[in-house]
Amino acid sequence: MLDRQIILVGGFSEIIELCEEVGREIVGIFDTCLPASHASYPLLGPDAAAQKLSEKYRNIPVLVTPDNPTKRKELADYYSQLGFSFGTLVHPSAHISRTADMGRGVVVQSGVNVSSNVRIGAFVKLNTNANVMHDTSVGSYTTVAPNAVLLGRVNVDEAAYIGSNATILPGLSVGRCAIVGAGAVLTKSIAANKVVAGNPAREMTRKEA
Repeated sequence: MLDRQIILVGGFSEIIELCEEVGREIVGIFDTCLPASHASYPLLGPDAAAQKLSEKYRNIPVLVTPDNPTKRKELADYYSQLGFSFGTLVHPSAHISRTADMGRGVVVQSGVNVSSNVRIGAFVKLNTNANVMHDTSVGSYTTVAPNAVLLGRVNVDEAAYIGSNATILPGLSVGRCAIVGAGAVLTKSIAANKVVAGNPAREMTRKEA
């Protein structure tokens, strides 16, 4: 039974429903409030409450769910320091190649495709219908939004954000903490902390994005 139990960090409806769909028992949720549609789940309190509860729940893995890569990294570091272990969550409709390597704390939502020889780092979030093609590497804490396509041999560094319906052409690199805007078509590699949008993608300020 313990291997089916999970504690969520963040009470997001789509993740709660994903747990329900895969048969994971939500023991509790660290957050300040819950959506009315899922208010019946145990609310454990804000993240600060985890310090007192770490001993009680040390055998139950937590899942860090916020969409923002930087926030997810901060929370993963915090809960790791408190001694929590981490679970993964993969929707049954996702296709994960047998040659793919998946890190801990990963969330894979419905319709995702992870092709051959792909490396998915720790705490990566692959949203609905994301497509990660062969020999691609996705760095830890990165978010790949719905319907984004990472073609072959792409390298995405840590804590990047790939927007919905974005396409990254083969062999390109996305630097650490970079943002590829929704619908962008990336035709050349981008450095760390850059923001790009459009087709073809061009550099923008974070305010413009």
